Amino acid sequence: MQTTKLIVARHGNTFNKGDVVLRVGSRTNLPLTEEGHEQGRRLGAKLREMNLYPTRFYAAPLRRAVETSLEIASQFELGAPPQIADFLTELDYGEDDGRPDKEVVKRLGALEANSSDLSPEELETLGREALRRWDAERILPVGWRFLQDRVNKLEDDWRAFGRMIAKKYPAETIVATTSNGIARFSLGLLPPSEKRPDDTKLSTGAFGVFELEAGFWKLKNWNAK
Repeated sequence: MQTTKLIVARHGNTFNKGDVVLRVGSRTNLPLTEEGHEQGRRLGAKLREMNLYPTRFYAAPLRRAVETSLEIASQFELGAPPQIADFLTELDYGEDDGRPDKEVVKRLGALEANSSDLSPEELETLGREALRRWDAERILPVGWRFLQDRVNKLEDDWRAFGRMIAKKYPAETIVATTSNGIARFSLGLLPPSEKRPDDTKLSTGAFGVFELEAGFWKLKNWNAK
């Protein structure tokens, strides 16, 4: 018996080697690099290797997500553009959106310390620790607490999406392409008793696989490349 499956994919690279890496949020609508396009094609090829054959594609309304979705679909001769799902849109990091990561780290560090009287090295340490807590524990840095309401809704958004595809597309395989900031909240699909991965981050061009079993989502793979 076939089951409904959800593939949660992270978009491919948007920076080439040697580029200044920026904090990429919803305001920073970058295209994929050539490597990013190749990552999307490799992701699709990996799904084929795992006998996962998507029938429908959803993506955030950002170039990097749409282009990755199209590259995945190209491996299945499905050239139609993905359906746009606004909840998949990356967070808007306010004044940090589009700024070099090094500048962002220092600004966040100063806000964590509530002081700019520390050395650049101390500010960087505090900023990187704040980002580590955000990545590992989903605790927003002080400088991003304006995002709390959106963050609080993300798991509910994923659960609503899961209910929708289970009802409309039973026994189909759906791909949702987004960013890491949104993708890791898809783990909210799991029942409270279900174990989560220790590291919830999705690498660039990686994906997770959920399957619906007896009305509950189960995680079959995470951060597959």
